[in-house]
Amino acid sequence: MPSAPATATWRPAPAARVRSWFGDWLVVGAWLGVLSLAALLVRPLLGDPDPGPPGPRALLMADGAVALATVVPYVAYLALSESSRHRATVGKRWGGLVVADATGARPGTSQVWLRNLVKALPWHVAHLGVLRAVLDVQPTLALTLIGLSLVLAAACAAPALAGGRGLHDRVAGTRVERASPDSSARVET
Repeated sequence: MPSAPATATWRPAPAARVRSWFGDWLVVGAWLGVLSLAALLVRPLLGDPDPGPPGPRALLMADGAVALATVVPYVAYLALSESSRHRATVGKRWGGLVVADATGARPGTSQVWLRNLVKALPWHVAHLGVLRAVLDVQPTLALTLIGLSLVLAAACAAPALAGGRGLHDRVAGTRVERASPDSSARVET
């Protein structure tokens, strides 16, 4: 059984992690741009009713629509990219990083999906809070959800910046490491 690489070998530098996040945020930003353009084109077709604050059912439907339009594609992008032969998203490839299991081997598909469901949780919780704030309903819950999302995001990101494993990697039994020189994860620029 191969032993895990030495700590100094696998731990990515903070700059590589930030570069990988920036690359993936560009992908997400492009998707949100497409959604925004679609909303601008469809909105005039819906008319301009002023129904007042949404009821519980309408709020639940809005929560579901936001999750289906944003969180589900985001998790699918991350998980499918990290389950590929590259073991990396566009951002991770740009940063020269790959996803591995806790020992440095290729992670299982279920590990990658779990990793990304936990990783997306802060984003989804933030959406729930921001939606309530924008619609001006449940203001206390909105602030609570936004605060919780920040705590969860910090639990995922802060350890990664310090060279460790974030909450999502600990839960899934994965880690992000430097791609080996012969790895197909590195993108030449």
